[in-house]
Amino acid sequence: MMSAQFEEVEVILNRFFVKTLNPEDLTFHEYQCQFTQAPEQGSEQKALSSVCYKLGVTAVRLGNRIITREPIDQSKMKTQDWQLQRIGSRQLSCQNNHERQALESFERKILERKLKGRFKKTTIEKDYEVGLIWWISGEEGVEKSGDGWQVHRGREINLTIDTNGKLYLEIDIHHRFYTPKTLEWWLTKYPDIQIRYVRNTYEDKQKWILEDFSEKSRDDKIAELGGKSLAEYHREKGATAQEINQSRVVIVRKTNDYKAKPVYHLSGRLSPSLTMDMLAQIAKQGDQEIESKIQGVFNCIKKDINLRLQESQKTARVILQKIYNLNLSDQPQPTKVQGFLMPRPKLLAGGSQEVDQTSKIRHYGCAKTGETKFGCLNLFNDKRQYPEEVRKCLLEIAQNSSTQIEIDYYCTKSQYPEHDLGQKQFWRQWAGEGIKTVLVVMPWLPHEHKTTLRKQALEAGIATQFMIPTSMPNDYKALNVCLGLLCKAKWQPVFLKPLENREAADLVIGFDTGTNRELYYGTSAFAVLANGQSLGWELPDVQRGETFSSDSIWGVVSKLVLKYQDKDRSKPKKILLMRDGLVQEGEFEKTIEQLRKEGIAVDILSVRKSGSGRMGRELDSGNSKITYRDAKVGTVILDFESDSFILQSSEAIQTKTGPIGSARPLRVVRYYGKTPLELLALQTYHLTQLHPASGFRSCRLPWVLHLADRSSKEFQRIGQISVLANIDREKLIAV
Repeated sequence: MMSAQFEEVEVILNRFFVKTLNPEDLTFHEYQCQFTQAPEQGSEQKALSSVCYKLGVTAVRLGNRIITREPIDQSKMKTQDWQLQRIGSRQLSCQNNHERQALESFERKILERKLKGRFKKTTIEKDYEVGLIWWISGEEGVEKSGDGWQVHRGREINLTIDTNGKLYLEIDIHHRFYTPKTLEWWLTKYPDIQIRYVRNTYEDKQKWILEDFSEKSRDDKIAELGGKSLAEYHREKGATAQEINQSRVVIVRKTNDYKAKPVYHLSGRLSPSLTMDMLAQIAKQGDQEIESKIQGVFNCIKKDINLRLQESQKTARVILQKIYNLNLSDQPQPTKVQGFLMPRPKLLAGGSQEVDQTSKIRHYGCAKTGETKFGCLNLFNDKRQYPEEVRKCLLEIAQNSSTQIEIDYYCTKSQYPEHDLGQKQFWRQWAGEGIKTVLVVMPWLPHEHKTTLRKQALEAGIATQFMIPTSMPNDYKALNVCLGLLCKAKWQPVFLKPLENREAADLVIGFDTGTNRELYYGTSAFAVLANGQSLGWELPDVQRGETFSSDSIWGVVSKLVLKYQDKDRSKPKKILLMRDGLVQEGEFEKTIEQLRKEGIAVDILSVRKSGSGRMGRELDSGNSKITYRDAKVGTVILDFESDSFILQSSEAIQTKTGPIGSARPLRVVRYYGKTPLELLALQTYHLTQLHPASGFRSCRLPWVLHLADRSSKEFQRIGQISVLANIDREKLIAV
């Protein structure tokens, strides 16, 4: 076995053993659901899940069927919308991935119901990423507060079942940021931040899930409000004219009642609840005042794994005693498992020089060069020049890459046309001069302004790299700006040293999907060769639901196979396909069949950013007290029974006083294929350490999924896929 070549290590998980499922726990009634009117394509699973909440017993979806432990009452078997037919009863197998996931969903629903019944004065929410969130109520739950905002602390609670039927609690700390700004303000300022949770801005602070946007007017009469309009209703509730007039109509649903009907609301009477990931996205967008506040929040709430495990133990003890009725004499202990530390990848810069991080290309040059003409649009001032540290860095990289570049193409703030038509003509003119990549130096501007610039440039076939200058020279920032600019100009700063194994994939393709709440941009795809060399991205398929079209996936894969043939003059022997999130039934069937006909082997991996808990290691502190640190990057836990692995692909921020925060591992499940699991883990790990667009940090996701994810967000921001018709697919527009 290949794992024999890896260093064996002990790993601590924030999991706590509950019980082993017995035959009675595993026996379920199974039902087929027939809809009166077939759901829209892509929303079948959502429709089936909706039926589960209306049956009077705990029920979950298993593929295209519904399962329950208790029989469904005959009165619930038929409605005007659907009819159920009982198929029979059977015992589910924990060895089967789909059945085990259904069991986890079922046990999670049971736990949610019991927690709500036992702890009625606290709030328990269902979260599609982390399972359940159990909030700490009152002042004890306020972690930090400032000028009108608060950070609330709760506990993430999930359930996991292994292939032997052992049920575990997975517990972690959870934070949410509440802001005085309205939902409308956030939607206008940060349209690309997908908000899920909101709450009323007025006294009751009712929490909601933001379901959708509505085309209704504020003045339309609504039957549920007794024939009043939203404007009238909220005016009577004390809303100001400004709050009403500066609102759009949105659709929300109560967070703690999944049977409740969605209702209409006003965006000016709601404020968003933001996760730390959302705040991290905002902090990167250049508003220094907001960035400073967010950094203060981060410094307070980024807890290391030692504190996280201590808090998790306390919560586990309460749940095990109060919900599962277990007698505990000692504090419950986190689970210890066997893991492996895999060898680090080797990055190759110019001349195949081995480097430990991408920043070294400043001295060694890039692994691959691309376009040599660059423009600079300076909207910051009227100087016909690059920021000095960027100009110096760009020329140094080019010289060490043995390449001459032309960078003296400028347009300043006073020269840039004021109106849309003139601006479009400007971009077309630069494209006509052979300039396909432009650095835009600008002050902080609203997001819409930046999006308009980006669209106009893309329509002319030009990729843009944005930069907001700082008061003091910043070589770190300058290098990352240069890397982004070069990646958009078809350069690749570093390659990976390929694995010396015949069974490793020759071609790796990542798939992701994004949504603007109306349409999904499916099959956003990015591909690399075995050495990490970019093969480019593909346009997404616009679809109604989150499930990928099998035809669209094969369309993308076939295009990239042909691109591979153009480069290598032969077909790839093996392809690795990575899907961000859960692989849905049938998505890849056509691709599997077509590749089989071509004699091309394939593995398909589902890569999940959540649901894997935390990975730690015990430290010898020299006394009886146990302390923990994050598992080292490259640590993997292999689960051959479930054909999956958990991978630590990133690390917490390191400081002189110790780490800030804790890294989240990835959970990777094989959907199809025969490559040894250890090799898939190694290739996945190496791809997470490839980040040509960042000098000092790696990705948490494999590079192909990181780019597919960034691309889907870019397509979502742009909103008009047609503007991408003239852009070269090897220009990494989303870095």
